[in-house]
Amino acid sequence: MHQTNKMLGAAIIVGLLLDLTACTTMSPPAAQQSTVTWASRKVLLEQLNVWQISGKIAIITANESGSASIDWSQHPNRYTLSLYGPLGSNAIKMSGGPQHVTMKTSDGKTFSAKSAEQLLAQQWGWQLPLASIQYWIRGLPVPNVPQKSTFDAANRLATLTQQGFTIRYQGYTTAGAMDLPQHLSITSAAIKSKIIIYKWKVS
Repeated sequence: MHQTNKMLGAAIIVGLLLDLTACTTMSPPAAQQSTVTWASRKVLLEQLNVWQISGKIAIITANESGSASIDWSQHPNRYTLSLYGPLGSNAIKMSGGPQHVTMKTSDGKTFSAKSAEQLLAQQWGWQLPLASIQYWIRGLPVPNVPQKSTFDAANRLATLTQQGFTIRYQGYTTAGAMDLPQHLSITSAAIKSKIIIYKWKVS
């Protein structure tokens, strides 16, 4: 039985790795040459402070791996982030603002902390800088933080290195007359993650 469980666990991890690889190697449409400058795009993206996404996130660390559906609703001073595991298991919902976050779990428990990063690490074991991801997911660097970046032919971020993470933008979509990331990977020495956004809603 132990051997069977071990094989099953290995198969799940391999399947997740293959899924990540398939998403990573998927060739998005080539970016067309654009007269829109990065400076112009950056101004528009910085003004986008009310938005919603739905999609999927996959995580691999040295000790574990997992995936979840993600729904994220962002406003200037508050947000709601929901994660749903396979078949709806291990669901969590986080809501709050810069100084206080509350998490509700699928078994009815409630937790609070000063940051979403702390709650996510406690409940799911994922070390992700969500405060930074709210910028990266829009195709923006975190302001006033050292960074290195490259751009595609349309003057959109292609790669970004910041805070010990490398973000690769592998596909964009259009929402609200803006080009927004659809496929991106976020990796560091300790974690590999992949986000696929199925739907953007902007205000």
